[in-house]
Amino acid sequence: MTFIDVLNLVGGLALFLYGISMLSDNLQAVAGKKMRQILKRITGTPFKGLLVGLGVTAIIQSSSATTVMLIGMVNAGIMSLQQAVGVIIGANIGTTVTAQLIAFNIGDIAYFFVILGVFGLFFKKSRKMEYWSLIILGFGLLFVGLNVMSNSVIDLKNSLFARNILAQAADYPLLAILAGMIFTMIVQSSSAAVGIILVLANTNLISFDGALYLVYGSNIGTTITAWLAVLTSSSTSKRVALIHTLFNVFGSVFFAILTYLGYFNRFINLITPGNVYAHQNVARHIANAHTFFNVFNALILLPFSGLLVKIAQKIIPQGPEETISMGEPKFLDYHLIDDSYLAIEQCLKEMREMLRLVRLELRTSYEAFKDKNYKKQESIHRIESAIDNLQKEITRYLVAVNERTNSEVIIQKIPALLHTVNDIEKAGDLTEEANRILNQEIPSHNNNISDDLKKMIGDLYRKVMEMLEYCIEYLEELKPVYIFKIIELEGRINETHNSLREHIMNCIQSGECDAINGLHTIDFIDTMERIADKLKNLVKAGSHDFTYNIHNDELWEINKGELDDD
Repeated sequence: MTFIDVLNLVGGLALFLYGISMLSDNLQAVAGKKMRQILKRITGTPFKGLLVGLGVTAIIQSSSATTVMLIGMVNAGIMSLQQAVGVIIGANIGTTVTAQLIAFNIGDIAYFFVILGVFGLFFKKSRKMEYWSLIILGFGLLFVGLNVMSNSVIDLKNSLFARNILAQAADYPLLAILAGMIFTMIVQSSSAAVGIILVLANTNLISFDGALYLVYGSNIGTTITAWLAVLTSSSTSKRVALIHTLFNVFGSVFFAILTYLGYFNRFINLITPGNVYAHQNVARHIANAHTFFNVFNALILLPFSGLLVKIAQKIIPQGPEETISMGEPKFLDYHLIDDSYLAIEQCLKEMREMLRLVRLELRTSYEAFKDKNYKKQESIHRIESAIDNLQKEITRYLVAVNERTNSEVIIQKIPALLHTVNDIEKAGDLTEEANRILNQEIPSHNNNISDDLKKMIGDLYRKVMEMLEYCIEYLEELKPVYIFKIIELEGRINETHNSLREHIMNCIQSGECDAINGLHTIDFIDTMERIADKLKNLVKAGSHDFTYNIHNDELWEINKGELDDD
């Protein structure tokens, strides 16, 4: 490879990663909730996911492309890891059924998507159109990147030296699997690798058994594309790539043993016209072996999809952004609605999850500011979306409870509970605003913020975090011991807020601190004080057993209006 080839390889990788990032970010922005609901229905079980993966991959003829799109959806919080497993398994079958379906290579028309995306950006008429244009552009760029990487190693595909290496390795099963894997990793195409294997087998340079071992290795090697896609992604996305690899590794080891014992190769020879050991119809035998390898592998491993997820979670620990779900309710069981008291308890548990998300959002924002680490706060939008989704789901659940219950006590509780859910959601909105101040407004100003202002920000942050901890504990069983603590702490936050505000204004007037940074700090402490107010409302509602003398209609119209908008 020349220097230009290496440069193209690295440049293609950069385009590929940028396309993945663009695709994930804008998918989340434009279609997160609706797409999640659709995918939840069509990939609700591993078998349904298998059918989706098979269908999509059969059309686009690239299991790598399907896996890359999955990674984008998982990274955007649109699809869960459990949903992705079945699709990955189906993708491995789909890539082998070219003869049954008319297929096209997306890589060949990658620039069409780039042109379409850029065209959409130039003539966008709404924010939504801009998001979709960026999605299409990102989709095109990731395939342009793959094409550039593939073209940079094209000489290797046609290399006589490479063919000789594969031919010599084919006589040793483990070495053949390793050679097939490495070669496919380098050329970024299992189709290209299998094509070369067919040429070698047809010219009698390698045996049929040796060709099978090379094919098994190529199935492992093709997973490198998914690993490239998750270099800068979340832990969940990395698990998608790991499951793709585990699926192919387990299958390759199992079928390599069957081939070594003579079972699988004899089966393929039995079902395929001609005797492969008399060098008859070799290409068809290898093609059938590739297909049946993936089909049998899927059927064997599909029942163990949950185990694959657990193994992946064990190997790759969850990141801080994953300590709470993507906004999917954990406790809102509609089978419990007839027991309205139990249903209310489930709502309180879900409200604790909302508060945990607010705490995570605030902690992530402050740590990103303190460490001057922009990457740390990239998950803020995802956390905020999860809070919004939980608020809507809890509201729906409470509406359903109200329609089914005959208990006057429960009917009186529901308006206050709706009000409390809204307060928690507003606390999340305010936390997102705090993040914007800390990690966008303050860094955009050229002058570094003073240590004195940093200390003020840190002090108020710690007080609000303490209040959040108390509120989470309070909602467990509405423990009265926390009521005084929370109300007393909110009073201290108010006093601190007022004194800090006055102090900063005096510093600005006397010229002791930078005016812009001082004003940004005031905005932050104002936001913290408003978060504390929302948290105090929660305790006030709880201390009255969530029974307010409030007319239901106003709250009902507010919350039903939000559901209708959604």
